[in-house]
Amino acid sequence: MKKKLVVFHPAIAPYRVDFFNSLNKEFDAIFYFEFGDVLEQSFAQDELRGRLEFVPRFLAPGLFGIKNLRTQVLSILKKEQPDVVFCSEYNILGLLLLVYKFLFNWKLSIFTICDDSKEIAESATLVKRCMRFIAVKLYSGIILTNDDVLSWYVERFQTRQKFLFFPIIQKDQDFRLLLENALPVSRILKDTYHLEGRQVLLFVGRLIDIKNLFFLLDAFALVVKRYPKAILLFVGDGDQREALERHAERNGLANHVIFAGKKQGEDLYACYNIGQIFVLPSYYERFGAVVNEALLAGCYTLCSVVAGAACLIEPRKNGDLFDPASKTDLAEKLAEGLEDCEGLRQISLKANKMGYSYDQYIISFFNQLNSIIG
Repeated sequence: MKKKLVVFHPAIAPYRVDFFNSLNKEFDAIFYFEFGDVLEQSFAQDELRGRLEFVPRFLAPGLFGIKNLRTQVLSILKKEQPDVVFCSEYNILGLLLLVYKFLFNWKLSIFTICDDSKEIAESATLVKRCMRFIAVKLYSGIILTNDDVLSWYVERFQTRQKFLFFPIIQKDQDFRLLLENALPVSRILKDTYHLEGRQVLLFVGRLIDIKNLFFLLDAFALVVKRYPKAILLFVGDGDQREALERHAERNGLANHVIFAGKKQGEDLYACYNIGQIFVLPSYYERFGAVVNEALLAGCYTLCSVVAGAACLIEPRKNGDLFDPASKTDLAEKLAEGLEDCEGLRQISLKANKMGYSYDQYIISFFNQLNSIIG
């Protein structure tokens, strides 16, 4: 008989759908979400819910306007009587789970999913450090998305058994089918943006400060004269868009930069198909799920060392890592990538550049999880 699992998570995001569906297959699972959409950005929720293999439920708002003060979780746990509970990060909701455990079910296994990169883990506030200490001591396990962060936790807390690893990734075959279905749109984009023979660099994400996009433009400016066919495609929107457009023009990049705006669904997958070198230059990034998407799409991927998704990069094989404070470092990595990059010609599905498959990661994760819950 399957163990019963209750999952409390902030919101449905495209990069979590496959993980949730895998949990639903492994357990007799019920999923509750705190918000109707991700707070920092908006996704096509109707499309995402269509991919779910379960019916999502939603928590009532937090008491007194405190978003994590969801006392409803106590009545849910009392009604459902789960064997295992998953929550997210270190917050008040997680403390409520401990209250239930101590009062009603000492055998309850509680796990939290923490998306922190190593830099974020090291620079945590006092409050977060205290909450993290409580979680490590009293939860059954902490699910981490970066193996360097896992090593940091092991060294700091002098234990290994409680820490599990599963990166933020999507199912290879499912995502690549979406890419394949978007190929006709990719061919239209190639003509629309006049990309024939161009070397296409790609960024996908919000155009905001932490993404370090002025830095990316400056590094790109250092190499564009050597590679005049290079063009940088920004897919996304944000409060820095106009300033970035002006910065590109001032630096002589007007003919080498395209701002395509925000794309979702098929239009986004089409952009991954035309991208050849993907760049994530963030100076602050919990994980960076776009790195997995870019690798699945076959893009040679340059990733900031501070992003949690750096764990998916095998230097010189599927991409490279760079210091988000060093323009020359990124410029060198861009030049290396462009040197081996032929101009865009025929649009087809590129080879998958992920080092390991989703199935390999999820099997390993469930082995870790079952060793704890029995």
